[in-house]
Amino acid sequence: MSSNNNTSITLAIIQLQSAFRYPSLILGFTLLIGGVLGNILNIIVFIKAGNYKNNACSLYMFVHTFLDLCILLTGLTTRILGTGFQIDFTLVNRIWCKTRIGFTDINSECTYTMICLQAIDAFICCSPSVVIR
Repeated sequence: MSSNNNTSITLAIIQLQSAFRYPSLILGFTLLIGGVLGNILNIIVFIKAGNYKNNACSLYMFVHTFLDLCILLTGLTTRILGTGFQIDFTLVNRIWCKTRIGFTDINSECTYTMICLQAIDAFICCSPSVVIR
């Protein structure tokens, strides 16, 4: 009875994995394409306007865009390849296995830092106190 129960649980897990494979693949591709296009458009706007050279908030947003693009290309692309196509680079390349998660984590922490620095800079610039400005 116990082995029959384990077999049915294993079968249910396999069915759930195959049921969620295609929706996660479609959603992953949608997020990847939309995110890469959005970040590239942000980069083009910042380069054309050129106000990041004089304004610290714009510089923080510009760096934030580059970091988000790196997160998308390293984190989401490898997840799509692993989930949808069973191509797992972490099994093939040991260095990539150890550095991918660290690279993605460091970039995501840097994006949060850029958002915080942008908020602090906006607060300081808009402060009614002359001493803070």
